[in-house]
Amino acid sequence: MDQALRSDRPATLNVPDHPAVIRPDREAVEAVDDDGLIGARVVRPCSPPVARWAARWGLTPGAVSAIALAAAALAAVWFSAGTRGGLVTGALLLCVSLVLGHAGRGGADGVRGGRAGPSGGRPAAVLGRFEEYAVYAGLAAGAAASGGDLWWAAMGAVALLSVRHTIEASFAASRTRPPRSSRPPRSSRWDTTLRRARNSLGLPHGERFALISVTAAFAGARLTFAVLLAWGSAATAVTLTERSRRSIT
Repeated sequence: MDQALRSDRPATLNVPDHPAVIRPDREAVEAVDDDGLIGARVVRPCSPPVARWAARWGLTPGAVSAIALAAAALAAVWFSAGTRGGLVTGALLLCVSLVLGHAGRGGADGVRGGRAGPSGGRPAAVLGRFEEYAVYAGLAAGAAASGGDLWWAAMGAVALLSVRHTIEASFAASRTRPPRSSRPPRSSRWDTTLRRARNSLGLPHGERFALISVTAAFAGARLTFAVLLAWGSAATAVTLTERSRRSIT
């Protein structure tokens, strides 16, 4: 009799707080896919072939990331020459570093069955920062070789980037993020494009590298730092406002 009564009691389900459940759909999607148009339309399609090539040659994700770091370092060296040829070569090497770095971190889809898988978010993020700092130093050194002083601009760009990373890290620590393998809610192709276009305005990693490559190759380091500081300051202010609003709500 007691067993029958116990069996009639309603069962309590312990559902984990998955972000797709506790967040609005838009925020759940942004937590999974925060790439801009450059990352989604240019870097992602290039990453799987590079990852397959790396797996064919037996290169681990760490080795591919090391090659990406070396390409960024070479880009900084060419930037430091301050010549037109050095700026163009450095811009090309920076694009190579961007694609290799994305493939080394696992890329968008990685290689199914290959060895080029994810290598860890935190080490990859730190590696990406070192790459960008080296590029800033190379551009400033190249400007100094041509008689200009842009070290203050390079330090400002580094400080601005550090502030942005701190804001993102603080927001990520206060919110539970879904795993990268989780499927975001369905959205139309137009909604996805609009979301990525909005992300591009925030000047994420891919957009920053593309901006540096284009402006440095065609106009030099002075315009590169001017655009980085102006656009980066505006994007940081918008990001801080948006994150503060979401934390409150």
